[in-house]
Amino acid sequence: MRFIIWVFFLCFLASCSSGQKSKPADLSANLYQAFDNVPCPSASDFRGIGIGNNENEALAQARSNIALEHFSQNLKSNVQISGQNIDHVASTSTKMNIAQEAAIANAQDAKLHFSTRKGDKTGVIACMSRSDAAKDFAERLRPVSDSLKFAASSVIDAKHPKLKSEAWQKAKPLWNKFMGLYPIIQSLDREKSAAFEPVSTLYEKAETYYLDFCQTAKLYWNPEQDDVYSEIAFSKLSKNLKLEKTACKGHGISLVYKNTGHKCEYAGMFECIHKPTLLIASCYGEEYRLLENGNVETYQKVEAVALEKLQEKLRYEAFWNEWEQEIKQWRPICD
Repeated sequence: MRFIIWVFFLCFLASCSSGQKSKPADLSANLYQAFDNVPCPSASDFRGIGIGNNENEALAQARSNIALEHFSQNLKSNVQISGQNIDHVASTSTKMNIAQEAAIANAQDAKLHFSTRKGDKTGVIACMSRSDAAKDFAERLRPVSDSLKFAASSVIDAKHPKLKSEAWQKAKPLWNKFMGLYPIIQSLDREKSAAFEPVSTLYEKAETYYLDFCQTAKLYWNPEQDDVYSEIAFSKLSKNLKLEKTACKGHGISLVYKNTGHKCEYAGMFECIHKPTLLIASCYGEEYRLLENGNVETYQKVEAVALEKLQEKLRYEAFWNEWEQEIKQWRPICD
């Protein structure tokens, strides 16, 4: 009898042992396995996976996955320009702009494609077409494109050298912003990028115009009279400005030192005066700015000494620095 009871006891233990439940499998791993054979509707779609306590939570994670993985990490380093990888054709500044602009703001447009639940967790796949992804970038590029179009047109149309230079200085940073977004749109949706191609072409035309302008927009020294006063003016202004002593040509700026000469009058002493005057004009004769300074004066008993002192004093007048700064503003910035 004891033997039978002992046998039943051992069987009971064996039965209990065999009936114990094994540890539950990792639900997340099971969910990820369920996604393996679920592609998005289009092979080019961006695909995001999310797992959460409910479908909304999982969908939010899937959309975040698309925004982070495909844009913040992958897209900015794999943007294509005209079929070439940006790493091979773009400047460092362009790459930096793309890296800054590559964040997508409309990840919420990614659509729920597949959902499954295992245990207390829900897993989803969200898909986003390249066209939908491009919409956000196109909306951000539109105002930049409009501003660039205006600036580039001004570069081409402006005849006034200061206005042309100012337009170019406005166009360059706008182009950098433009190129932070345009290649991304090209990579995502050629149809959407086509709307911005005319602006890109216009900027390239403006750049050609401005470079041509720079090649001939030199400062030409063309005094009305080659005399001691114009020579003093040239020696002072040419220290920090490159002045061409040839006939003005192209888009150049003509610096015309006026022939005001000197006047000497005697009233107990000789008073000699010279009025420095410089005209800034185009090579075609259009007058832009007249620079004038008050009379430079000297008083001496001997006229020859008065004239010598006048010319010496002229060399050390403070207004030359002011004139230099003004002339620099008419010189195109071509870097």
